[in-house]
Amino acid sequence: MYAGLFALMLVAAIVTIPHALADNSNKTRDSEQKGNSGQKGDSEKAKDEKHDEKPRPIAKLIPKPIRQTSVAIGVGVGAAIDNDGNIHRSHYRLDLAATSTNSTTSTNSTGTNSTTDTYQVKKGQVFILEKGSRGTYKIVPETWKIDITDGKATFSAAGKVKGGNNMFDVSLTGTKIRDVKNGSLYRVDGKLSGNSTEYELHYISTFSKKNRTVEPLADVQ
Repeated sequence: MYAGLFALMLVAAIVTIPHALADNSNKTRDSEQKGNSGQKGDSEKAKDEKHDEKPRPIAKLIPKPIRQTSVAIGVGVGAAIDNDGNIHRSHYRLDLAATSTNSTTSTNSTGTNSTTDTYQVKKGQVFILEKGSRGTYKIVPETWKIDITDGKATFSAAGKVKGGNNMFDVSLTGTKIRDVKNGSLYRVDGKLSGNSTEYELHYISTFSKKNRTVEPLADVQ
């Protein structure tokens, strides 16, 4: 009896095992196909995303402006004429900060260099010798403005000076006579007025540059 039952169980096992193995094999094959399909899809997606990325523009190297600062010193000797027509010896000194900015404008194929000059009155004095005493008029720098034409052929400057406790207005215009070895020679005419005082000013003046320096690039806006 037991032998017959054992034989039936053995036959059932022989029939069932191949089907089970076949099912497992099919499941494994389906899983691998799905995995390969997923990997392929991720790879193609990554390629598409990479293809869609726009190329990053290459940053253009734009040279920063370089600022060069020098001191231009104007010294003039001449005469001051009062309201009565009396002539008095006079001289003056004018210190300017001259800043030259060198910049390059680049195009697709070429670059163009340009230089811009700006000037600022830093300090100075006007001296007038009258009746054995010297009147000293100190320039108030923040009140002064100077304009110099291209080529420095002419200039005009105006501002206030302080003599004692009083303030006076001064205006100067200069015309270049010629260039000299260390600078330029100018004829300078002008006026000092205020507080019932007025003088005509006439000078022969030289302007020269000194103390050239180069400022750090980090200071350029």
